[in-house]
Amino acid sequence: MARGKGSGNTGGPAVDALYSLMQSFENKLGGGEGVEGLYGSITQGGMQKVLDCLRHNTGFNKSSKLVDIGAGLGRPLLHAMVTAGLEDVWGVELDSVKCNKATAFCGHVIENMALKGMIRADSRVPEIYCSSIEEVKSLDPATHAYSFWEGVPGTGKIAFGELFAKSKTLKAVAVVQRAVRGEEPAAMMREWGFGPVMLISAFPVSMSGSGRSFTAYVFSKVAPAAARLLANAALTAPPAHAGAQGAEREQQERKEGTDGAEPEEDVEDEIPTQKYTSPLGSPRKPEGEPGPSSPAKKACSGSVRQAPSVGTPPRSRNDGISAKGLKGPNQGEPQPASSQLPTEPRPAKPSKARKPAAQQQQKLTDSAPFSRRTKGDAAGKAPGKPAKAAAPASSENTAPSSSLGTRSSSRLAAIRAASELQGC
Repeated sequence: MARGKGSGNTGGPAVDALYSLMQSFENKLGGGEGVEGLYGSITQGGMQKVLDCLRHNTGFNKSSKLVDIGAGLGRPLLHAMVTAGLEDVWGVELDSVKCNKATAFCGHVIENMALKGMIRADSRVPEIYCSSIEEVKSLDPATHAYSFWEGVPGTGKIAFGELFAKSKTLKAVAVVQRAVRGEEPAAMMREWGFGPVMLISAFPVSMSGSGRSFTAYVFSKVAPAAARLLANAALTAPPAHAGAQGAEREQQERKEGTDGAEPEEDVEDEIPTQKYTSPLGSPRKPEGEPGPSSPAKKACSGSVRQAPSVGTPPRSRNDGISAKGLKGPNQGEPQPASSQLPTEPRPAKPSKARKPAAQQQQKLTDSAPFSRRTKGDAAGKAPGKPAKAAAPASSENTAPSSSLGTRSSSRLAAIRAASELQGC
């Protein structure tokens, strides 16, 4: 069943003006209630969705003719005149009070809409026939029918269905009621006498004022030729339970045929072993079969392979760690006994004894001939260079400095001079 999508289309400014005018004049009439039946009309957006569905799926246009069963004040008919440009619309209403109100209501609305230029000035006022649907002889020449039939009794729905089925001009019908539960809507319409119809769309609508929720169903009449084709297909199709009965019959025949035969010995079928291939490409071994042993490793050149002695304990997983803490190719895995090679321990490197700090460092102030030794070494390393003349002393208390005096010797001389002055 197709579900119509909700739309924000309300018909345009002309329909907005129409509903504003209808609401104001309905209030002046005291409402659309009568003495019989249920009065109600769906909202502007809901009625627009119904008319849009008829136009898109059933050929509803300005040349169509619309009949409303249970017309009330005729609001759906006026809506169709404005939004689709229909000129030939009418309705059937059982309540005489509603019929009198509808005549005045439709005349007033048409007159005001013509004055505003929203419809033609010669537009005909919709006619509302005051009669029960059971007394109506025919719905021709209507091409489309509409009914808010929530309050219509079952006899009225059956009479409406018979008129729809025998009509030569009606092509589609739209009805508004509570949602159908547990039954196909098209099957429900056939029970009401509408004949073969096809559900076009179903969508929720609400009543104007109270806001009660209902569902609009749009049906299209199936052509007689197509209806006969569907009926013949339904007659020739096997029933749903025929397949189950055939399977039971075949099982019974097989059982009867095997009753007189000699029982066969039970022979266990050999289940072939299936090889599975892992994602890496190597075939997966069947369950219960031991895995292949790893190949023996080749000995390094220059080494002698020794057979393990009897009673040698197995090597641990950490035996493959070298002196530097690195593992071999098969890290952490125990190697076969045949591939274990003797390893000779490497001699430890002798550690150098560190000299005490007192021997490594000497204070310059404790070595008196430091400056002279430095001078002599410098003179011996550069024999070809003449020594520079020493500067004359400025005073008696100044210590003599050499021509090759260094920074350390200058400090020592200054310290010695300061100590002599203090001694004086």
